[in-house]
Amino acid sequence: MTAEQRAKIEKRMLWIIPGLILAIIGDYCMGIEPKDSTAVSFMISSGWLTIADWRIALSNIGGLIGTVFYAIAALSFIDFLKVKLSQCSDKWGRRFLRLYIAGLYWGCMAFIYFHLACGTLIHSYNVIYDAVQGDTARAVAAWNRSYAVQAIPYWVSFVVLGIASSGGWIALVLKGVLPLKKIWVLGAPLLIAGIGFLLEWILPLPFNGLSAGFESFGWIVMFLGGIRAIKNDERKADR
Repeated sequence: MTAEQRAKIEKRMLWIIPGLILAIIGDYCMGIEPKDSTAVSFMISSGWLTIADWRIALSNIGGLIGTVFYAIAALSFIDFLKVKLSQCSDKWGRRFLRLYIAGLYWGCMAFIYFHLACGTLIHSYNVIYDAVQGDTARAVAAWNRSYAVQAIPYWVSFVVLGIASSGGWIALVLKGVLPLKKIWVLGAPLLIAGIGFLLEWILPLPFNGLSAGFESFGWIVMFLGGIRAIKNDERKADR
C-alpha cells in the first residue's frame, strides 16, 4: 500500500467524527430522562413518556445520516485491514482480523437499525400508553406484544456487533496485529460504554442517561486508534 493510499484512507476514516457526533446527538435525544425515572418493566422506563416525538424524529435522522458517514469511514478502514490480513502470518491474528472486518461491515446495517428500532420502541410505548388512557399494565402488555417480533433480531444484532467490533478490536490490539500500545484496548466501544455507566452511577447528576452516547463516542475513539495504527504501520514500512 502506497503512502498516497494510506493518506486517502486516513482522510476518509475521519468521516467517523461527524457521523458518530450525529449518532451521539440521537442517543441523547432518546436517552436523557428525568432523575426520578423508574423501570416499568424489563426494558421500559417511566421516563420514556417525557421523550417527545420530535426527539425520536431527530434521533432517526441523525442515525440515518450518521450511518452513511460511518460507512465511508468503515469501508476505508477495511481496505487497510484487508492488506494487514494478507500480510498476517499468525493463524489467530487472521481470525481476529476477519472477525473485526465482519464487525465493521455489520455496523453499516446495525447503526441505522438500532436508531430506528430503539426510537420506534419508545415511540410505540408512548402511543400505546396514550391509547389506553394511562393504564400502565395494559400499555406494557401491548408493547411486549409489539416488541416480541423484534426481540431476536434486536439482541442478535447487538451481540454480534459487540463481539465482532469490540471483541475483535481488543484481540487485535492485545496480539499486536495492529501496531498500537496496549492502552488502546480501552478504545473498544463497549468498554467506553461501561465507563459511561460507571460515571452515571457515581456522579450526582440531575438527570438520567449520561451513558447514552458513550458507546457511539467509543467508535470515534476506536477509529482514531485505527488511524494511529495506519500511521505507525507506515513508519515501520519506511524504516
